[in-house]
Amino acid sequence: MRSINDPQFAEFLLRVGDGSEHVIDDEMIRIPECMVIPWESEQSINKIIDDVFPNLSNHVNNARYMVDRALITPLNDDVDMLNEKIIRMFPGEEITVYSFDSVEDDIRNLYQPEFLNSINAGGLPPHKLTLRTGAPIMLLRNIDPKLGLCNGTRLLCHGSYQNLIDAEILTGQFAGTRVFLPRIPLKSQETVALPFQLTRKQFPVKLS
Repeated sequence: MRSINDPQFAEFLLRVGDGSEHVIDDEMIRIPECMVIPWESEQSINKIIDDVFPNLSNHVNNARYMVDRALITPLNDDVDMLNEKIIRMFPGEEITVYSFDSVEDDIRNLYQPEFLNSINAGGLPPHKLTLRTGAPIMLLRNIDPKLGLCNGTRLLCHGSYQNLIDAEILTGQFAGTRVFLPRIPLKSQETVALPFQLTRKQFPVKLS
């Protein structure tokens, strides 16, 4: 998307793709300085957020604005940190919803709720989900593929309640469609390194 409106960035991508971009040690490519925000404490994080989401408070519920923008990081901890900062920038009331976590056949209560709540496993929504009107969210399960509700679908939150999220699909064939998302029980995947299978009843979304 950026390459359409940024010729310099597009040319850089082409050079990387055809192998003509200059490399340094171990065939690493140096990012041009014009594309880098130098680290100057937490102000650098705020700057990159402002650069990617300029005048955010003026674009609440603007689907096109949200579709054209995203911050991508390799670590989930960084994703959570950025999402926490960005969600505070949205005007309006903040709604926080907590999950109900359990372990099947744990008749002796070996796993306390506080421990289960602290688990942040891939493919599961967070125990503490904070939303505001206008915030972009991403679906974490295939709910109804025929209606465009697939794992990875980006949506725009129009309203959040204790047992229901009012959202709009942002991308794909069903872009613009309003949907309602309920809380559902979600099980941890087998690839997650846990000695049990966690069941988390929560909205099947996370901030995007």
